[in-house]
Amino acid sequence: ADIKDCILEPLSFPESPGPTTVPSDAVHLPCMFCEQLYKVAEKDGLIKHMIIEHKLVIADVKLIANFRSYVLYWKKRFSEQPITEFCSVIKTNSEAPEEQQENYFFLCDVLPEDRVLREELQQERLRIILEQQQCERSDTSFQRLCMFCDEEFKGNRSILFKHMKEEHSFNVGLPDNLVYCNEFLDVLQRKLDNLQCLYCEKIFRNKSTLKDHMRKKQHRKIKAQNQEYDRFYIINYLELGKNWETVQSEDDREFRDNNEEYGEILFYFIFYLKII
Repeated sequence: ADIKDCILEPLSFPESPGPTTVPSDAVHLPCMFCEQLYKVAEKDGLIKHMIIEHKLVIADVKLIANFRSYVLYWKKRFSEQPITEFCSVIKTNSEAPEEQQENYFFLCDVLPEDRVLREELQQERLRIILEQQQCERSDTSFQRLCMFCDEEFKGNRSILFKHMKEEHSFNVGLPDNLVYCNEFLDVLQRKLDNLQCLYCEKIFRNKSTLKDHMRKKQHRKIKAQNQEYDRFYIINYLELGKNWETVQSEDDREFRDNNEEYGEILFYFIFYLKII
């Protein structure tokens, strides 16, 4: 039992971003190798089961856009061909006697078939997310109270966000970049109801103390590094395995590279002017 726990220790199994439209108890996750079933909410249990009972380790589980579809695909493929046709084999305790050694199978996107599957699932999720976003952008039945002054807003969601930005200096970016807006606002409201600052996430003893803190410290914003919010921003769905921080750092690097190239051209241009 101790050995099995050690195997699991370095692994983490976060949920992939984006709320599901299917109730967690309505659909089950099947094991890729046996008849064992798990509820969608028990995904970690299935992953642990496949590691311990079937010696299968799946790389970057959190990046798989639709884990159930992924599992169903590989369950079918493993029934058609030996697992060694698809997975790298990792031998544990390689220096120990042979009877103490174990083979684990590693499934990852180095395998072209796995990579294509992950990308197709990502594209399908993006299509669904964009449809949801467009629906919310054009929705005129939105109705919500402001979190800071309890003024009620009806119509398009952008009216509320404009009010919170202009009247309360609370800015979460362009409303058009948001998805699952009502759930996002529910999360923020729940934090405020629990007397938690949205930025530094400290808990305060009462509502007035919290309001004073957020106003004086200019904490009327969300903590961008909190991954809890990633699922509410379209940018986090655009590319497989990339969130807003990765995309932003790539954009910054491209800007620096372009500036360096421009600087080099300018240097030679000035040098040329000096010698003619």
